[in-house]
Parts: sequence; C-alpha cells; structure tokens
Amino acid sequence: MKNFLKQIERLKNNKINHFIINRKFDVLNNDIIKSIILSGSFNPVHSGHRSLLEYVSNLLNRNKYYEISIMNVDKPALSVEELLSRIPNFSFDEKIIITNSSKFIDKVKIFPDTCFIVGYDTAVRILDESYLSDNETLDEFLNMVSSKNCFFMVAGRVDENGKFNNLKSDQIKEKYRSLFMIIGEEDFRSDISSTDIR
Repeated sequence: MKNFLKQIERLKNNKINHFIINRKFDVLNNDIIKSIILSGSFNPVHSGHRSLLEYVSNLLNRNKYYEISIMNVDKPALSVEELLSRIPNFSFDEKIIITNSSKFIDKVKIFPDTCFIVGYDTAVRILDESYLSDNETLDEFLNMVSSKNCFFMVAGRVDENGKFNNLKSDQIKEKYRSLFMIIGEEDFRSDISSTDIR
C-alpha cells in the first residue's frame, strides 16, 4: 500500500504517466506490450467489463488491462479514497493501469501498439472535435492514433430506453475506418451497467 500511495503522488506530480497494480495494490513491473486496454471508472467493475475484455482478448490474442485515469474530461478527479474502494473489486489476476491521462490523444502516446476498447458513447465522443483541445483537430488526432499503431474496438450499448446503439462505419471518415473495429450485436452484447449496479 505504501508503494501504491507513493506512485499516486508521483503521478499527480507528473513524474510518471502510469503504473500498474493488482487488486492487492501491489505495484507491478510489467511492460505493456501487445496490449488491449479497457478504460473506465469501474464504479464498480462488473461481468460486462470482464466478458468484453475477454472476448476481445480471445479475438486478437493480446494481453489485457484495465485503465483508470485519476483525471476525467467530464467528471471531478478521482480521490485516493475512491481508488481504494474500487480496486479491491477486481479479480486477483486482473491488471489495472493507473494514469493521469483523461484523453485518448494522451493515452495513445503513452501506450503505442494498443487496441483500446471503447463503448458506443465513448466512440462518439472520440469522433467529436469539441472534446479535443483548442489547438487540435480530429485529423491530427486520428493521424496520431495511426502513427502510434493504435486502434479502437467499439462495443454497442443499450440506452435508457432499451435501444441498442452502435457506431456505424459511415460515421467515420473513410480514410480512418481501419482505426475502428466495430463489434456486432450478434457477436457481443452486455446490458449490464455500473450505474444500474450502484
């Protein structure tokens, strides 16, 4: 625990950009290679998260990680207390990356050669230029994704009215469609949400 708290301080002070832990707060020294990363707040982590990560891992034969950013675009920063309550909900063999990178333009720089799993809502935000910094364009961002050999795996989500929504290829510029792999509803669907569990 002492090492975990030390790493959190280093992260907050921008001395590091990430570290990896398990549910016991052991700080791991793994290299993140050939990775799949599922980012989220995981409040709490649930079977839908696990089955999605497992599905993509089996499909692509890559190493799987969860990622929690202590910073968030739309929400207040995560406190240490919140992390202390969320991390023990993971399984012992699951690896969790802690970062201070709320935006994917930062994540792709830190984790090249990575498949990022995102839900429909997040994919829509990724393609929304208003979520980028003032001096960034969508073309620049997606060119960065490509140059870092990263891509997105998109899973559909059920909205509050019970309708299943997923990204459609015509929502993506043709030259960037190879950066988005869309999981069909017939291949994977999970209607569980952390909000419902809470």
